[in-house]
Amino acid sequence: MALKGNLDDFNIVNILQMIKLEGKTGRLTLAESEEQVKITFDEGSIIYAEGTPLRDEKRIKSTLLSNSILKDKEWLEIQKEHEDKLKPYWEILSKKITSQMLVELISRQAVDTVYYALRWKIGSYEFTPIKNIKYNKKVMIPMDVDGLLMEGCRIADEWGGVATSIPPFDTFVVKNIYGKDEEDDSLNLKGDASQIGDYKTSLEYEILSARGVSLNDSQIAVLSVVGSGMTIRELMDAARQSHFLTLEAIRSLLSLAVLKPSTKKEKASLSADHTGAASQMITVAILLAVIAGGVFWQASSRPRALAIKSASDKIVKTAYAKEGLKKIRRAMQTYISLAGAPPTKTEDLIKQGVIEPSDLVDPWNNRYQIKFRKDNFTLFSNGPDINLTNDNVYSP
Repeated sequence: MALKGNLDDFNIVNILQMIKLEGKTGRLTLAESEEQVKITFDEGSIIYAEGTPLRDEKRIKSTLLSNSILKDKEWLEIQKEHEDKLKPYWEILSKKITSQMLVELISRQAVDTVYYALRWKIGSYEFTPIKNIKYNKKVMIPMDVDGLLMEGCRIADEWGGVATSIPPFDTFVVKNIYGKDEEDDSLNLKGDASQIGDYKTSLEYEILSARGVSLNDSQIAVLSVVGSGMTIRELMDAARQSHFLTLEAIRSLLSLAVLKPSTKKEKASLSADHTGAASQMITVAILLAVIAGGVFWQASSRPRALAIKSASDKIVKTAYAKEGLKKIRRAMQTYISLAGAPPTKTEDLIKQGVIEPSDLVDPWNNRYQIKFRKDNFTLFSNGPDINLTNDNVYSP
């Protein structure tokens, strides 16, 4: 007897249980308007599930790029191969990412697609038997229907409550850790925080911990990818976890005011990676020094060569001085976040533990200068000559 009909006559839970009990091998297709879900079975176990191609592609791309697993150029190459040679994304990705990551992506898509299908109340269904189905069992690991149904039905029951307790999915949200200085990405992370372990080394994590905010793995997965801001829907695709876990994490982060809704979506495109720019500046400065060094050895005039070398040294030291000033500025922002007020002297930063004493010394072995005012401060280095003002290096 063909397994075909409408979901209002025979619901999805009963359909999945029947396929499991009869140990069927084939593909179940659910359709409603422009929406479609396909679930593939091998002897009653689910091995793969997919939704509409564009939606699945968007999620794969968002996860890989937001978590720095692939770069934009690499994704464009994969996308082109997919379109030109009609190869499935999983086949192409198997040569670009680790097998562990591939299993994670396939499993997450399959599970979330099944959970999504369990929320369907109307639509049509049809099961198509497939003989001798072939698939890579190392990356498409069979999943037990009963286990998915138990968790999926719970999520289906709770989904509406969670979804209605947060803003609409198209709402743009940003981090709310540094307050007004949130738009300055140079304050956000000590390094690449695209992984849970990396985020725990970030300045953001330190500040939240000092405030008594304890983050779980789901919340960290969201904060690791939100960057300068995303819509809630984009976060659901980017975070390396299920859609439901991401929704719960977003709800809790909004209630803690660690995330906040924002209408300034343009900040995402206008925001610059200041830390990366500073690193490039140092790289350029060092290259200039190397070039100047080459001139030094080739120059016939020793006084002139020494002058060139001195100039290149100043370029490098000035670049490092600017980095040092940025570090002090970040420390002061952290201090204000923790203490609720600006420091009155540099020693306050050391006592609070937000900076080391050695970080207050510039490349010329002089102390950085901090001039405190009523509601502001001036931060600078005296440069190579403490008696001159025209060679001072100011905080950018």
